[in-house]
Amino acid sequence: MKNFGILIVFIISVITGCSHKTTSTAVVNQGVVKTYAILPFDVTIEKNLQIKKTTPEMLRQQEERESLQYQSGVFQYMMERKKDFNVNFQDIDDTNALLKRNNVGYEKGRTMTKAELCQLLQVDGILTGKYQRKENLDRSLSRGLDILARQTENFSLSPKQGEATLSLTLYNAFEKRVVWTYQNDDWNSSYRSPEELAQKLMERAAKKFPYKK
Repeated sequence: MKNFGILIVFIISVITGCSHKTTSTAVVNQGVVKTYAILPFDVTIEKNLQIKKTTPEMLRQQEERESLQYQSGVFQYMMERKKDFNVNFQDIDDTNALLKRNNVGYEKGRTMTKAELCQLLQVDGILTGKYQRKENLDRSLSRGLDILARQTENFSLSPKQGEATLSLTLYNAFEKRVVWTYQNDDWNSSYRSPEELAQKLMERAAKKFPYKK
């Protein structure tokens, strides 16, 4: 029976086609932490610029644009299920307005400490995300080949469009430390919009979220 259970776990891991890991520490004085801010993601995209006909500036703009889309996807997921959590989330419009008002743009925000960001946003903690992606093919071409592979059932046409790693970090300002992290390797990221990918990420991560009721 024990071996059968191990076999089932192995099969499920193969079917999901991705790996993830979670680290969590006991949260002290949970009642103290009331509001978290969800920050724009830290996005890094690696492309062959010559093949993609993409300039470094275009790539930087894409990273900044997607950082807000991932933030929006996570916030939407949390709002739709806010009754499931023992913590509130600052409206991302307020979060981004405060960042802009204090001249904290995308690049500067990546250099600030978590404690500094909590103080600036006047929150009890922050949820940060990092997304690193390496693209082998243009997204449009990758999606087109995948659709063709599904329609013809010739899955050898489905491309390996790249590699991607997503991670979340939860920082508790009262305890001055990171209390939870989650990392997921997603191999099909180019088939989804940033908002959809963020919500898929949260579906997995929320199961281990420390403030879940």
